[in-house]
Amino acid sequence: MIDSNSAGEGGFSLTALVHDRVEPRAILNSLVRSIPGVIGAAIATADGRSVAHSDQLTHDAGRSAMIAATMGLAGQLIGVVGGHQLEDVVVRSDTGYVIVYAVGNEGVLTVLARPSTNLHHVGTEVRTRGESLRMAVTGEQ
Repeated sequence: MIDSNSAGEGGFSLTALVHDRVEPRAILNSLVRSIPGVIGAAIATADGRSVAHSDQLTHDAGRSAMIAATMGLAGQLIGVVGGHQLEDVVVRSDTGYVIVYAVGNEGVLTVLARPSTNLHHVGTEVRTRGESLRMAVTGEQ
């Protein structure tokens, strides 16, 4: 689960968000621009309703529902190993990665990346935007 109040390169601090609401699409575009190899990002509610996507992606309601279902299944699977808190799901293929992060209990963030992408860098950048992403899902200001 991502949850941070700090801001990284291209990130948004909680202080900045209190004064100026940052649009979800802007957060996602910033994430894509800040990480070499990331080709798109989307955010949805935990029940699969699309919230926003980066400029590189088109709207696809089916994708949002599929990603939410993936997180639900993964959440059940962590119980097999005694886990309680799902953080992310990584799907690797010959053409790249689909990385899905829990955004609090309210949402899911999907990041699409090329095979050469540094996944640690992706995780760090996502965590710096944790509170911004949570607020984008819940609509809080």
